[in-house]
Amino acid sequence: MRQEIQSSNPICAVARTARHPVCAGLLFALSAGCASIPAPGEERGLAQQAPAPGFAGDSQQQEAYRLAKRAFIWGYPLVRSAQIRQAMTKPEDPFAQRPPASPGAPLNRFGHARILSTPEHRAGVAPNNDTLYSLAWLDMDGGPFVLETPCFGSRYYTIQMGQADSSTHVSPGSRTDGPCLPPLFIRGRHGNHPLPPGMRGIVSDQRYLMIAARILVDEGDDLQDIHALQDRFVLRRWSDYAAGREQLPPVPDQALLPQVFVPEAGPLAFLDALGIVLRDWRAGPGERALVDALPAIGLSAGKGFRPDDLPPDIRAAIARGLRDGEEAVRRKTFDLDAKRNGWAINMGGAEFGGDDLLRAAVAMDQIYVLPAEEALYPNARTDGDGAQLDGRNSYRLRFAADEMPPVDAFWSVTVYFAKGFLVPNPINRYSIGDRTAGLQREADGSLEIILQHELPADPEANWLPVPDEPFMLMMRLYNPTDAVRNGDWAPPPVERIEPR
Repeated sequence: MRQEIQSSNPICAVARTARHPVCAGLLFALSAGCASIPAPGEERGLAQQAPAPGFAGDSQQQEAYRLAKRAFIWGYPLVRSAQIRQAMTKPEDPFAQRPPASPGAPLNRFGHARILSTPEHRAGVAPNNDTLYSLAWLDMDGGPFVLETPCFGSRYYTIQMGQADSSTHVSPGSRTDGPCLPPLFIRGRHGNHPLPPGMRGIVSDQRYLMIAARILVDEGDDLQDIHALQDRFVLRRWSDYAAGREQLPPVPDQALLPQVFVPEAGPLAFLDALGIVLRDWRAGPGERALVDALPAIGLSAGKGFRPDDLPPDIRAAIARGLRDGEEAVRRKTFDLDAKRNGWAINMGGAEFGGDDLLRAAVAMDQIYVLPAEEALYPNARTDGDGAQLDGRNSYRLRFAADEMPPVDAFWSVTVYFAKGFLVPNPINRYSIGDRTAGLQREADGSLEIILQHELPADPEANWLPVPDEPFMLMMRLYNPTDAVRNGDWAPPPVERIEPR
């Protein structure tokens, strides 16, 4: 185990921004002296594309289109991460009371979800219904920090270190360390603080870092036991820890982001938000060419987004590039690393290998996933025949007795509306998994889950209610075995059994 671990990831998304397309009327712009940048596919893992459409050979418009499209695909996870940070930390009212399902808290403080997510909890997309979250966003300009956690006994837990680009390199927990973690020493990328003896080193690549602890809830658990574990999380600045001071870190100010991806947002909202994020961004080697080219569309790391002097035809080209970038990301959500039996599976987890399009697609549907060795998240929007899942039909998901999900921790299947929210239903069941009490096995040992809107005629059916409209499924495989990670096992297809 390395003493110093670089961490780079991000958890659920802001409800009001979830999966809204970029506004069709976006108008952006590019300066006359447009810098040349590599075309998509020449760097950072974007697929090679045909020439930009519909600009009659105008090189400035072509370049504006390409740059805007690339800026959207590269910048989307950065903006989404910043939106989540602000939704959770509430910079305008950081000490506001949060609902019990929310782990929100002021910057540099821990917040704890006290109940599992419900349909009423819409602070993010695709929340899990398996673990209680404890969450902290750190401003590393005030660091380093030390995080101390309790011993968790036999209970599963993991503590994700999520970077501001939505990637995660490390998530220490029961898989890596057993029941007890050493203190975590969390420092900025350019900090010169030596690693204290007996501590585990975590490095933040950017100004902001997300810590997301997940603690497993078994059916029938007394949540007070988990609350007691949460309450023993201690986060302090290194200076206070070293001096023995039991003092909470200060709460710094944040630059506020504009509304993005909502109907009332202005046409310049995305680049305006990206410009605010870039004020604190430390571009890595693979990002430098793109960041250096962004002033050509009125966007710079130091000054933000300034489109006022850009001509209308270039603004229109940028608008198309942004719109097509968003559409490319949306298409990619249906086809991540692998497609098996109608399930899209990102086999790389939270490591994207320079593939900006994959990173953006994961940020759109599953932002802040864990590293692949910790968890994989197959998701299905279609049945095994490729037709969209729709609650006006009935479906089954059947696991053969010898084909149950191969995991070392736990698995579950959760239903969501197409936009990623949990579905209200009369039995308050939002997921089924290996900890669900009372599941009935078939005579051959198989497990069949019935997915439909109405109560099944068979009272003993393993019913997972779905909405009376299009929906999506997400499977969670925590500590997946090699059979999952090397592709020998895949989820069975969702089978349509009858129209209603």
